[in-house]
Amino acid sequence: MKINIEQSSDYTEVEITIKCSSIDDGLEKLLSSLRLYGSTVSCKKDNKVYFLKPEGIFYFDTVDEKVFIYTVDCVYETTLKLYEIEERFIGTNIIRVNKSTVLNLMKIDYVSPLINGRIQAVLQNGEKVIISRQYVSAFKNKLGL
Repeated sequence: MKINIEQSSDYTEVEITIKCSSIDDGLEKLLSSLRLYGSTVSCKKDNKVYFLKPEGIFYFDTVDEKVFIYTVDCVYETTLKLYEIEERFIGTNIIRVNKSTVLNLMKIDYVSPLINGRIQAVLQNGEKVIISRQYVSAFKNKLGL
């Protein structure tokens, strides 16, 4: 891989051009990281507003029409709806895996099949998330399975 960087005060934003013969899994992971570059998700905890980087988020989950953000050791609440989160992270490793959950695939430790065609993902923090049948195909494609 060859990397070229042009730095100039004439540029107002970062622009990245990738030249390749084909997009493989490694390049797909790089593109996902680039799409997340500089983005944050606003949320609240204990009457304080936080701005979380997506790479620190394990998953988003809806409970009683409220959306919560789960990190390695904290839970935050956000005003975003799950469909807004999905739209914000199109083309990244953050995807919908069931009716109430959007998962960061980079936080999965391992997966195992369940009955009825579902999959269980065990995350790096030990939590378990179920991938429902409706989302299994897209989930497997994203993981290259």
